[in-house]
Amino acid sequence: MSSEPRVAVIGAGFGGLCVALRLAARGHRSFVVFEQADDVGGTWQANTYPGAACDAPSHIYSYSFARTVAWSRRFAPGPEIHAYLRRCVADAGIGDRIRLSTTVVAAAWRDGAWHLDLDDGTVHVADVLVPAVGQLSVPSVPGWATPEAVAAAGFPGPVFHTARWRHDVDLRGRDVAVVGTGASAVQVVPEIVDETAHLTVVQRSAPYVLARPDADYGSPHRAIPGYAAVARVGIWTAFEAFTLAFWRFPQAMRLMRRLFLRQLRSAVPDPVLRARLTPDHEIGCKRITVSSDWYPALQRRHAEVVSGAVEGLTADGLVVGGVVHPCDVVVLATGFATTEFLTGVSVTGRDGSTLADAWRDGASAHLGLSVPGFPNMFLVYGPNTNLGAGSIVFMLETQTAHILDAVDEIRRSGAALEVRPEVHERFRRNVRAAEHRTVWAGCRNWYHDRDGHDTHNWQWSMRSYRRRAGRLRPSDYLHA
Repeated sequence: MSSEPRVAVIGAGFGGLCVALRLAARGHRSFVVFEQADDVGGTWQANTYPGAACDAPSHIYSYSFARTVAWSRRFAPGPEIHAYLRRCVADAGIGDRIRLSTTVVAAAWRDGAWHLDLDDGTVHVADVLVPAVGQLSVPSVPGWATPEAVAAAGFPGPVFHTARWRHDVDLRGRDVAVVGTGASAVQVVPEIVDETAHLTVVQRSAPYVLARPDADYGSPHRAIPGYAAVARVGIWTAFEAFTLAFWRFPQAMRLMRRLFLRQLRSAVPDPVLRARLTPDHEIGCKRITVSSDWYPALQRRHAEVVSGAVEGLTADGLVVGGVVHPCDVVVLATGFATTEFLTGVSVTGRDGSTLADAWRDGASAHLGLSVPGFPNMFLVYGPNTNLGAGSIVFMLETQTAHILDAVDEIRRSGAALEVRPEVHERFRRNVRAAEHRTVWAGCRNWYHDRDGHDTHNWQWSMRSYRRRAGRLRPSDYLHA
């Protein structure tokens, strides 16, 4: 092993860039970031649909070590977040360490190192592997919406996912159907509704959409010394207190449901439409979204909300409940493939088993970072590190601190680190024991795998994650 471990990071989104930026800040130069897209930014490079924005306040959706007081709004739009990440790369001077338009096809541990097969046919060798591909990176496309199915149905119009927005498709004066009512739909529908001749929104279940307390950040905010730091602490503390209702006191969410229903009555006077827009599950069980424009958009005269699952396409439009809803364009706001975590990359560990084999009974990693049998591999935004509310950047920075400790330990000891099976199993059992007490256990959602286990969310507080994962404990790892 080299005196400075060679680190390979897969993904140049918030997580992968966090690792790269902190490695550079410590003086490491033996690292490479592989990104399949032609630019950095991850989800903010991929999601360019109208209205794309963060649903967490800007001051906590940024790195603690690269704060900015130049945010234009409390909830920054997507292009501004993308520009922020690009600026972080430029300011740190790490652009030459990022290989864009390069896909890692497979990674295998052999001869004491990680061998990465790239899509150009070359092999890159590294001592440490950091997959940072994110949990929301591969669009979920229903079977009826694949190119083959669309062609077979004879539907003549464009069908595309919000994460692959077709900017060449003009929606003006057209009949558009949006399938899904998740976070992307809640943002895109208000932006396009007034362009369309008719807009059909197809929902399987109505979401909880809270009013969005957005605001312009004008020059007074930027002129106040320390404003960003104070705002960051205040927002973080408020979210940390709020998340107690998710994992410790889920019964407290009943009060929030009552407040939501009061908001809904005020926002949607029509009792028939309001009934259709009333969620049939407990608040917080599925992702809560924020928008002050969603309910007004759905009350436009040319807008229609249809409840049910899409059964397929015909030449004329979508079939829901046996009824054809005419449309010229179909927008898929159908979310992402979430249960595999490393979709598209085959990872083979020490004994020849793949990560898919290890996760046959559900994805799991010690503190979301380490998997037995996979030496010197540390996940970013891995299993059970998502949040129902709070600062995901806080979680990513915590994981990065753990990874940097691991790199230092590998350099110091000259040994490979592999999490002890009993340490991982103890953590897995703790997660399984806690998941039934959380608000997420109350309904069907994308957090759960096919066996009903929550493989996505951290079951405790953000502070507890920092305490448990912010420093590497060498005794948790085998040194081989």
